[in-house]
Amino acid sequence: MPNAKQNLYHREINALLEISKAISSGLYLEDVLRLIVTVTANLMDSKICSLWILDEKDQKLKLKATQSMSEEYLKERSLCLGEGVVGHVALHNQPMAIIDVLKEPLYKEKELAKKEGLVSMLSAPMCIKERVIGVINCYTSYPHSFSKTEEEMLMAVANQAAICIENSGLMETLDIDEILQIGRASC
Repeated sequence: MPNAKQNLYHREINALLEISKAISSGLYLEDVLRLIVTVTANLMDSKICSLWILDEKDQKLKLKATQSMSEEYLKERSLCLGEGVVGHVALHNQPMAIIDVLKEPLYKEKELAKKEGLVSMLSAPMCIKERVIGVINCYTSYPHSFSKTEEEMLMAVANQAAICIENSGLMETLDIDEILQIGRASC
């Protein structure tokens, strides 16, 4: 089925191009992060895509972007390095695929998953030179065994997102909350 494979390849290339354009567009970091999760959700056919950034000061991962409209999902949350699936992926710098989040012992948000109808999850670290700066997650609303190609696509997006965050130029001197507030204040 070469056409299906070609179609997937074109979707991936277009998604990466869209993210690359956003990175160089001069948009505020908050807008770029929102675009990344929206494009990724479309690319991965995900119900929800979320992006967590590691606050290096307190070693906590904080939810910074999602395309979900659910009030419950949008609540501010954080996880310690090593805590839950997100913390595990960040600590071990390895992607993780889960067919059923409700059966996964590492998964922390089981009640939220039930409310939102989240079933399968693919989580990938965002890295700069082997240093994890965050994690990106994609969820489906049906049982799904993620393919190697899907994992590679999410890793490519995660790498682009990491470059975007690093290129904000502020990651070294300010924490991400300060960066996002500066972006809002200058609007």
